[in-house]
Amino acid sequence: MKGKTHVMLGVAAGITAISNYSLEKGIIFISSTVLGSLMPDIDHPKSKLNQKLLFKKNRIFKFVFYIILSLGCIYFGISLNNKLLKILSITLAFTGLSHHRGFTHSLLGLLLFSMVVKILAIRYNLIGAYKGFVIGYISHLIADSFTKGGIELFYPCSIKITFPFTIKSGGNEEELILKGLYFYLIYVLLKFIGV
Repeated sequence: MKGKTHVMLGVAAGITAISNYSLEKGIIFISSTVLGSLMPDIDHPKSKLNQKLLFKKNRIFKFVFYIILSLGCIYFGISLNNKLLKILSITLAFTGLSHHRGFTHSLLGLLLFSMVVKILAIRYNLIGAYKGFVIGYISHLIADSFTKGGIELFYPCSIKITFPFTIKSGGNEEELILKGLYFYLIYVLLKFIGV
C-alpha cells in the first residue's frame, strides 16, 4: 500500500483509541501512530522515511547505511553497556539485510522496533507514544496482509501471509479505502468539536 494510506490507517486507528486523552497527549499519541504506520516500510529504499534518510535510494545504499548505523550502535552499546543501543543495533542490522516486506513486516520486527520505542517512552515518560507506535505498526502489517504480495509475518520463515481477499497496492480498492478513511476522520473531528 502507499505511504499515505498507511498514515491514514494509523491515524484512524489512533484516533479511535484515544477517547480519554488530553490534547497534548493525543498529539503525541497520533504522531507516534504515524511513525509506527510508516516504520515497516523502512526496509524499502524509496519509502517515505528513507526518502529523508538515504542519499541514494537503492538497495545497496540502504544496506550500507543501516549496517554502518548498526555497527556504530553495537560499538557504543557495548562500550557504554547500553541496552537501547544494543537492541537498536540488532534492529538496524536486520533492516539493512532484509528485503521489502521481510523483517520489518514480521512479528520479530514489531517486537524489536517496539522494544526500542518502549525503552525511550519509559525513559521520557511517554507511554502513550509507545502505545501509539505499536498501534500504527500493527495497522501497517494488517494493511499489507491485504495486498497480493502479503507479508512474511513469521520472518525469517519466508512464508507469505495474505488475507483470502486481496487488493492491488495503489489500485482502485486502495483509493476507495483511503476516501473512506478521510470521511471517517472528518466524522470524528466533527464529533470532537460538537457538530
